[in-house]
Amino acid sequence: MLMPAAFVVYLLSAAAMAFWGPFDAPVARDTAGGAAAELSGVDRLLFAAGRRLLLVAAAAMAVPLFLGGGHGPWLPAWAWVGLKTTAVLAVLVWLRHRLPTIRMDRWAEISWVVLVPLTIVQALVVAIVVLARGGM
Repeated sequence: MLMPAAFVVYLLSAAAMAFWGPFDAPVARDTAGGAAAELSGVDRLLFAAGRRLLLVAAAAMAVPLFLGGGHGPWLPAWAWVGLKTTAVLAVLVWLRHRLPTIRMDRWAEISWVVLVPLTIVQALVVAIVVLARGGM
């Protein structure tokens, strides 16, 4: 895994887009519950299923992007993709219950001050490593 900071930023962003984990807090009193507050019955079920499906899709996309896809010993490629996707989902579920809730304004500050510069520095390091190996 050549880009660990990008992997962490990707997983945090996926959790935030699905309003999962520490990113599930309402922004203000009048918006408590968010868009789901207006839904009930089947509509609410579909809304919740869509959020979870987004999380599963993001975890599945992390496998070929950061974890080597289906490469691994002893098992066929589809089994490795399934195992790695399950592991990424397990980490996201575990982190949901371990991290404190983050307000969106605080998350935006952390993103701009820490995560964006970190990913830029990592991209530069990867570029240097690729050029040192002989380029493309």
